[in-house]
Amino acid sequence: MKIIPRDKQVLVKPQSEESRINEFGLITPDNVEQEQKAIGEVLAVGSGIKDIKKGDNVLYGAYAGEKIKLKEEDFIILFDEDILAFIK
Repeated sequence: MKIIPRDKQVLVKPQSEESRINEFGLITPDNVEQEQKAIGEVLAVGSGIKDIKKGDNVLYGAYAGEKIKLKEEDFIILFDEDILAFIK
């Protein structure tokens, strides 16, 4: 199955649990993560978006977008204005 975002929407794969390990080797719990901003990788972009590309790492609000689960994997569909910053 392939997900193709519409017009000004972006498909993002949220950061995995392994990448939420802090400098002390502890995993940040989900309830703490929700109060913060989230990071994810852009997997696909809609046709109306010019400045966001597949493969970009982005910062977005933890409550932004529509969360979906396909084949045991989590994804988020965001509007382009929900993306706060690029992570380089």
